[in-house]
Amino acid sequence: MGCRGRTTAGQQAADGALDRAQCALEEAEARRPEVEAVARVLRVARGENHFAERISAVLRGGTP
Repeated sequence: MGCRGRTTAGQQAADGALDRAQCALEEAEARRPEVEAVARVLRVARGENHFAERISAVLRGGTP
């Protein structure tokens, strides 16, 4: 509340922005386990791909 007991348009806009940011944070935190699970799968796939590329390079006569 402002000094004169009224909420200005700017304060209302800031309050709305804060509410939206807090909602977005809560939604992101709720999705965190799913995101971390996908990230683990992608890390494993990247590691497997890297290993396969190294083997392929050796078989072609290159260096790993």
